[in-house]
Amino acid sequence: MRKLTIGLALAGVFAVGAIIGLSATPAQAVTCFYRCICSQAYKCCTTETGTTCKLAPGAPIGCPQVAC
Repeated sequence: MRKLTIGLALAGVFAVGAIIGLSATPAQAVTCFYRCICSQAYKCCTTETGTTCKLAPGAPIGCPQVAC
């Protein structure tokens, strides 16, 4: 009886995992880079839906002072 209960529990966990795995969306590839915009450093990331940029005050690049 105990082995049957453990077997059924494992089968249930496997079934739930399979359902979640099949319904999950695939991971998106992301390419990120730093860019200077109006003397400020931004971290820009490109995905299949487009490119977004956010201000990055601690960026590892130095931006020249330019007029915007």
